Amino acid sequence: MGMGALFGRKSNTQRAVRQAKRFAFLSSSGIAAPVSGRCLLCGKEQLSFEFAGLCDECRGKITPNAGKTCEKCGRPLIAEERFCETCREKERHFDRAYSCYVYEDAAKQLVTRFKYAKALYIARQMAYDMAELYFTKDISCSLIVPSPSSAERIKERGYDHIAMLTEFLRGIINIPVAYGAVVKGKDNKMQAGLGGVEREENVLGVYSGGENSGMLKGAHVLVVDDVLTTGATASEVAKVAKKFGAEKVKVLTFASTRYSAGFSGATPGRSGDTEEL
Repeated sequence: MGMGALFGRKSNTQRAVRQAKRFAFLSSSGIAAPVSGRCLLCGKEQLSFEFAGLCDECRGKITPNAGKTCEKCGRPLIAEERFCETCREKERHFDRAYSCYVYEDAAKQLVTRFKYAKALYIARQMAYDMAELYFTKDISCSLIVPSPSSAERIKERGYDHIAMLTEFLRGIINIPVAYGAVVKGKDNKMQAGLGGVEREENVLGVYSGGENSGMLKGAHVLVVDDVLTTGATASEVAKVAKKFGAEKVKVLTFASTRYSAGFSGATPGRSGDTEEL
């Protein structure tokens, strides 16, 4: 049976979670991992590695999100402002968002391979860095909510990549996951290629409470995804979580796009392949 056949409409959440947990176990045990000691991007053999299995040359191409950032969405800023224009003008239902890296160069390649080329072992390395940021920033949440994908999108891709990422992260930061607490009820247009206003409109009414929404009451929620672009999706997911009683909602992603005045999402020329948050 192909991977895509695992995802029918019935029990889609349970099946996706089961697949993610199985892969996390196999990868953590080395069964599903790439050849040890080789760079995840260029394949160069190395004796040791610190970040994401990258060689020194590729590691030098990744940009930490460590400079001036928006105090709401966490995107890198150029101007000395507390908030980006988007977060000043639009209500954001999450309390704070954090990301490890700027979505360009090596970070962009890692996400693309993980998300579209089925290099699922990259999820483990992404989760390690997200966990480090979680502890460094003392984000402190009590419940993980993966950014939900529609059943159609999961079936098309063949796996739920955010469930994979979430399983590795859960194993490191050791807090429970509320699969199915927030669900994507309909398959909207892909966010890729849409402008800031279009992204906001595209996610309105798409998310709702699911079978495990009761877990949200009183929780300090951590929404997990791979990339934050404008924060539109994250805000809608947070809105649903708070509707069902979440006290706080923070967002953690592997990377985020640079904020650019005149475009509410990614830096012009870099927005075409980001999809989610």
